[in-house]
Amino acid sequence: MLLAEIKSVLTFAAFSAEPDDSNVSWAKRFEGRKSLLINVSRSQTSWKALNKKGRFEDGGVMEGEFSDIAPQRADEWRQMADGGWCSVSVNNRFIISLENNMMRGDNVTGLLRTNPRAVLGPKYDRGKRYAMCHHPETTASMLLACEESMVKTTEDVLKNIGLRPGRVCCGLFALLEHAVGEIYNIKRGVVPANASIIVACEGSIAVLIQQDDVWKELRCRSGMGPDAVETSLQIITPLVQKLPQGSPVYFISDGQDLKFRSELMAHLEKLGAQDMTQDDLLWTILGTR
Repeated sequence: MLLAEIKSVLTFAAFSAEPDDSNVSWAKRFEGRKSLLINVSRSQTSWKALNKKGRFEDGGVMEGEFSDIAPQRADEWRQMADGGWCSVSVNNRFIISLENNMMRGDNVTGLLRTNPRAVLGPKYDRGKRYAMCHHPETTASMLLACEESMVKTTEDVLKNIGLRPGRVCCGLFALLEHAVGEIYNIKRGVVPANASIIVACEGSIAVLIQQDDVWKELRCRSGMGPDAVETSLQIITPLVQKLPQGSPVYFISDGQDLKFRSELMAHLEKLGAQDMTQDDLLWTILGTR
């Protein structure tokens, strides 16, 4: 046995998660190491560094195409990540749908990543990457389908500047999954039979409607432009109006566009919306799960 191997055992380093082990949380994979978090939207990219103690440090935001931004920020980003490892959120060219009677089980997450056809059957499209979130009490599920070509292009851009994408997810879907978990965990046993969950992230929005304890409708839109507030309200209003008056409305938003968030919330307050937004929520999800 080499001296280095003996030392790793004595310091428990041999038992640490490998950076490329996607079955382990990001926080465990990069415990004691620096890593980089990147969020890619249609016309904007933002980023945040995680230091060796798992705390947020430097970050930034830049307008433009990701393929143009990445080479300009390459040196800066490489210095923020030990070994070049980064976690990436994409917020463009995806769709989230409601499905029923989807496969469930402890191995589904990994199987959906490695062999999605086995999970989705006839719903599988070879041009997509998938993620899924199940209703905790019914057979309904939310299914994310993201364009494989866009994900592959994003990964290639990062690899070309010396970064290693250790995880690629959809920021909007991550926030939506977080919102569902928060509501059902905090209000377990007393979850309202009728409610709406509205999630916004960097020009993308999703509205989930629960009616009579069942997920009934889900609408999402990605890559919205400068009229995002008006477009969002056109999606939100008719769905919320289907619920009995006074049904709770939950709102979570994250991203660089604080003006969009405040203007949309001003309209949602008229519906009695509860703002569940937290500072750096997207970064927290990317950097811990």
